[in-house]
Amino acid sequence: MEQTSLHPRISVNGISSWQWTIEQDIEFYRAARIGTIGVPFYKIARDPAAAVAAIQAAGLRCSSVPAGAAMGASLIAPPAGGGEPEGLADLRRAIDAASALGSPSCYFTTGPALPRQPTDLAYDTLLAVIAPVNEYARAKGVRLAVENTSTATRDNGFIHTLSDAVDLSRDAEVGIALEMQNCWYERHLERLFKAHVDRFVVAQVSDFQVGEAARLNRRVPGDGDMPLEWMLGSLLDAGYQGLFEIEVVGPKIEEEGYPGAIRRSIDWLSGRLRSWGV
Repeated sequence: MEQTSLHPRISVNGISSWQWTIEQDIEFYRAARIGTIGVPFYKIARDPAAAVAAIQAAGLRCSSVPAGAAMGASLIAPPAGGGEPEGLADLRRAIDAASALGSPSCYFTTGPALPRQPTDLAYDTLLAVIAPVNEYARAKGVRLAVENTSTATRDNGFIHTLSDAVDLSRDAEVGIALEMQNCWYERHLERLFKAHVDRFVVAQVSDFQVGEAARLNRRVPGDGDMPLEWMLGSLLDAGYQGLFEIEVVGPKIEEEGYPGAIRRSIDWLSGRLRSWGV
């Protein structure tokens, strides 16, 4: 297979190779000449120091550290015996890893709300508990950000719409990891992009086939029904200067295989960005 021609504003998130270890990821990145990556904390949680050393030794640049992926620990629900919610401790560890990797951002999902808890109450609770963690991130030189999650993964987060992510970004003074697959169906996206582009720490790119199950089911860009080129163009027109991070996951990605799906994603996105003179 030909070597991937990677546009300099593209990053590849390790979630795209969901079941691989960080060692397998690094081997593939070297072969595909991928230099900028998102490092999901779940892949390095067992021994962050060793993983950080391996990533740095490979000469890889870290664009982001997703804290909550594949964890599902709540940021607002205390353990049965009392004390700090498990998710907050995990988030601090992810922030430490982001700092060690020189990543500009660490983004989180909220984890689930409590059973039968109204979202407004969960939101207010989150505001109270996230403030000291945000200060911790700032002290480490890391910008904390929230990811807008799908309603199909309510067990992984309760901030679903981009509008809600904007509200939390403003109220908690955090950034936004813009997950395009989780907001493409919303109205007024151009308006939201233009008004809040400075809040976006990274833009996550994938596609979706209408009619398929929404839970963790994405397609290679260009293989689905999302108005992806329009979204990318609108984001660039709004003045977005950050990275576009490929994050593909699901049955079709597993079926095709990680190398093929990631390389095709890079080729599609690189081709668009270059054709637009970005």
